Amino acid sequence: MDSKLKKPIFWIVLSLSILVLVAAGLFLTWRDGLVLRVADHYTREALQNDLISMDDCAECHEGADFHRCSTCHDEHGSVEFAELPFYNLILFSGDVPSPGYVEINQILPDRDHSGTFIRLLDFLEAQGVESFESVTMTSWDGGFVTISRENLSDQALLRPYTDGIRFADEDLHVSTWLKGISGFIVVGEERDLQVNGKSTSIGRLLLGPTRQVVVESARVMFESDTDGVSREAFTATRLWGAALSDLVPLDDSSVLLVSDQTGELQEFNYQEVSQAVLIAAAGGPTLVLPEQPRSTWIQGVVNLEWEK
Repeated sequence: MDSKLKKPIFWIVLSLSILVLVAAGLFLTWRDGLVLRVADHYTREALQNDLISMDDCAECHEGADFHRCSTCHDEHGSVEFAELPFYNLILFSGDVPSPGYVEINQILPDRDHSGTFIRLLDFLEAQGVESFESVTMTSWDGGFVTISRENLSDQALLRPYTDGIRFADEDLHVSTWLKGISGFIVVGEERDLQVNGKSTSIGRLLLGPTRQVVVESARVMFESDTDGVSREAFTATRLWGAALSDLVPLDDSSVLLVSDQTGELQEFNYQEVSQAVLIAAAGGPTLVLPEQPRSTWIQGVVNLEWEK
């Protein structure tokens, strides 16, 4: 190449290189060196994982909507707490083999892993529910969602939510995505309970109307080893169930006949059962008499009817 052409080319290349370096320097020092600080504070793997998550979000959201962490967390209600146990309990009731409470850690044991979830159908199966008509989920703020079995797919998921769980299903309207779940009520296919000649089940009755009753009230006392003063308090338990007064038209002249799974028939007057409720218990639908000790409650109720 002619030496006269080499010099202009050299200076052009040098000028372009300087411009590129200046542009790169300006970019890397943008917003007080943000890019350099990010690269210095986070590992390549962490940045890569965040970019992958944002790219996944971009399938449904516009890139301009990415503002801060709360943008996603407020909408989807998901948060992960690594290696942090939770004792929060969720009521599991209705037409199920073992009514009671389930610990959050039993539902989502791997909540410290990103993307943790369990399919709702898998959760129900793990609790012994093989067939059912519907499941109702309740939340701590009073909301509830009822979904029939045919409307539940493998996309019905339970996910972490602060110190509890939430429900989400891409195949259902977003208004059904319940946060802060407090309980499940399962309605089974069988109607194994007769109330005044009508077939029903405890799961159906727990969908309402219902009532809470206070049972096993007691006054307890304790003498302090520190100052020798005796102090007292009251303890009790609240139980939730279907009120008998809402199921059977009782009045002062009514006589209630209650049959259990063993075939035993018991008779009660209005005063004895005016505050009674039916609850889901391990021994089957149980008639709770709030004013009476637990030993008098009737387990495995199969028939309720009244006589004048």
